[in-house]
Amino acid sequence: MRRPPLSPITAVLLLLTCSAPAAAAPLPRRPPPTGPEREMLDEAKRLLDEGRLADARDIHLTLWGLTKSASDAFRVGMLSFRLHDFERAAEFLSIYFDMVGTPDAPKIWVPPGFKESYELARADFAEARRHVGVLDVRASEPGAAVLVDGRQVGLSPLPRPVYVAPGQHRVSGHLAGELREVVAAVDAGGERTVWLTFPRARAEAPARFPASKVASPLVAAPPSSAPNPALRWWTVGAFAATSAVLATVGALSVLEANDAAEERDAAMGRAQWEVFHCRPGLPACDAYADADGRTKTFTALSVGAFVGAGLSAGGAVAAGFLLAPEAKVRVGVVGTAPGVGLSFAW
Repeated sequence: MRRPPLSPITAVLLLLTCSAPAAAAPLPRRPPPTGPEREMLDEAKRLLDEGRLADARDIHLTLWGLTKSASDAFRVGMLSFRLHDFERAAEFLSIYFDMVGTPDAPKIWVPPGFKESYELARADFAEARRHVGVLDVRASEPGAAVLVDGRQVGLSPLPRPVYVAPGQHRVSGHLAGELREVVAAVDAGGERTVWLTFPRARAEAPARFPASKVASPLVAAPPSSAPNPALRWWTVGAFAATSAVLATVGALSVLEANDAAEERDAAMGRAQWEVFHCRPGLPACDAYADADGRTKTFTALSVGAFVGAGLSAGGAVAAGFLLAPEAKVRVGVVGTAPGVGLSFAW
């Protein structure tokens, strides 16, 4: 079936439809305020009607911390200008300009009459700028905490300059335990760039060895937790000291046992001259019995002391080896032949 030709009007409409650009995406818009936010806005308006500008600004500062909206930045900046707080006025109006763009190219949805309020904010910003100085703080490394006169203003790189009163200011930066501090002076309406230079972090390169000596790196066994060195030496020292004391006691006991044996033998000879049968009460017999008892006692004591000394010495040796770190085995290629290295650490 033959299709009817298109009419001129239909053709023009189709051409316009195909050539028309796609509708621009809607600009982001601030969500409606919540109940508590609406109450704070109403309270700020009431305070503003009563002429309590500082109190109204404090409420908008609180709202700015909650919403980070352009309207709250605008109100804080304009109220600060009326309070002659030119530093805060310049700071928040610059934030407002960054967020909204320009009347010709807005970044967010703007209400009717935006151009007039924008031009008023521009005029107030220019006047505030005449009363303050600008510090353009730059750090050599990102992520440094930047402070001006002890007040943290952000992390490097800062999104915008810092507006300060004319005079000298202490600019500091903290990064990875490093502190950098500069004293900078700026005049009203002037600008100064402040640099905070931090050491650049360097990745340590792996050690390289000549190919003639080592063809491949050594592979170490997984590290094991070593005992406390102090515990090891205290244990070994205690065993060694005990062994030495017992050996000394044994030696002294041997000497006492020998002396007692000599006295016993002498007493035995005297007893044989006095009586034929030794009995208690006779001086020679009592001396013999006393010397014989001491001989046996010190003999037994010396034997026990020497045995204890030997055991303590063995304990010292065993503690030294048992509490020492484990042996580390390293396997690698030395020269052209594989090899195994065994090392002990004390």
